[in-house]
Amino acid sequence: MKISIIDIGSNTIKLVIYDVKKDSSFIGIHQDSSKIRLGESLAYSDKLNEQSILKSIDVLLLYRDIARFECVNKVICVGTSAVREAKNGKFFLDQVFKKTGLRVRVLTGQEEAYYSYLGASISTCIPNGLYFDLGGGSLELVYTEDFKVKKAQALPLGALRLTRTFANQDGSFSKKDCDNMSQKIVDTLPTKKSYGIGIDTLLVGVGGTLRALGRYDQMRAGFPFEKIHNYRLTLGAIDSMRQEFSYLKPNEISSMGSIDSTRVETIVAGIHVIYSIMKKFDFEDLIISGHSIREGILASFIQNSNTLENHNVQNLEKENLKVLSYHCHKHDISHFGLDDMIHDMIYYGLLKEREAEILSYALYTLSKLPETNKYYSLFYRILDEDYPSLTYREQVILALSIIHSKKIRAAQELFYRNNQLLKQQNLKSIQKIAILLNLARLIIKTGSEIRIRLRENQNMIFTIIPTQKLFPSILLKQIIEKASGIFDIPIQCDIPNKINRIKKPNNKIISINPQI
Repeated sequence: MKISIIDIGSNTIKLVIYDVKKDSSFIGIHQDSSKIRLGESLAYSDKLNEQSILKSIDVLLLYRDIARFECVNKVICVGTSAVREAKNGKFFLDQVFKKTGLRVRVLTGQEEAYYSYLGASISTCIPNGLYFDLGGGSLELVYTEDFKVKKAQALPLGALRLTRTFANQDGSFSKKDCDNMSQKIVDTLPTKKSYGIGIDTLLVGVGGTLRALGRYDQMRAGFPFEKIHNYRLTLGAIDSMRQEFSYLKPNEISSMGSIDSTRVETIVAGIHVIYSIMKKFDFEDLIISGHSIREGILASFIQNSNTLENHNVQNLEKENLKVLSYHCHKHDISHFGLDDMIHDMIYYGLLKEREAEILSYALYTLSKLPETNKYYSLFYRILDEDYPSLTYREQVILALSIIHSKKIRAAQELFYRNNQLLKQQNLKSIQKIAILLNLARLIIKTGSEIRIRLRENQNMIFTIIPTQKLFPSILLKQIIEKASGIFDIPIQCDIPNKINRIKKPNNKIISINPQI
């Protein structure tokens, strides 16, 4: 099934077409973005100007045709702060429907905040967070504890709005302009105390300006991958970019060739908003989410197709919790029947909790990937996936563990190619996870049971209870021999002659919940 989301923002109109699977997962298969600056006139007027309305309709006609050409089953079109605040917003909506046939659902500020949070949260799975979405016309803030929304609001601090209010005619800022803008931002932002933010709260941000800054930071740091989701920006990096860009003209920023052309005019205002958030709420770093309002709307729609017709925010919050429950627990390994093995490995000190976390993602990934001997392609394919609770280093470890379980030499070569992100001690984790992957695959494929116990002489006994006569015992012994060397402990394998024909129900479920 294909679903298209059209997002009419203050600065840009965006189209994303998603392929939605039967298991409710989805992937973007087409994307377009057009810089229209629909909300530009709201800095000095209370109406959308005629030129931007006509440009918007032309873009929406194009997006409508693209959706039809791609055989999209459902088109969802939403408007945010520019349409919401303009006095002639209804006129705009009527003209859009008359010319394109598209019905635009205008989100309230609180709905916009909720959907932005949901999109970012399903891809990061951070229970205690301050989420912000920096758009052209507004800034959405959502504070959560244990995935429950405690505060949600939209503030008039969009990057385009601030640029049109404080910048000179050529788009540049003087020191006085920046000081006045920063003061406006700080005065408008709520206080940390009013939100009751806890010490374990993480800052998560979305929006085109933030993604542009993340890419620029990756470029100057020589980051080896072109992936922005889950990338971390420090306060020092934001401050450095603030000092570098603040007094440059848009054409000077554009000539650097490192900032997207749709962002050069608003990048300075955006930096000052992000810097002010981090300073006022005492955050030393932030996590960039590559998913935002469009993914939030889609995930909510998949859960309940009437979600956009429901104006009750309390019901929307309940729907959000259902969506988060699915997306943040689909990587649990309880259905593989290996919880006891993983728990015992941690208990006996053979596996760290973060290694177990990566192992759980690796098992889930292997269950979804097709069989292949194209190991280098497989490595980069895994890196392209989004894993909510893993850092970039941990995602590389995950990918290398899977490759190591299939071809050791390929994994070793890839390890040294990516040593900028890895530490030497990470190689041990990769080896441990890889050997456990091979053991787990054998247990799962044969439908066997495994029990682990530690003898008084510190020897480890792995007891495998097979459910079939033709059990690959030689293959198992080879895995166990390798495991003895990797875990630095004598490991013996016991395979009883008795076949366990009746599988016992697994009543003990230990979910490894995502945490950063």
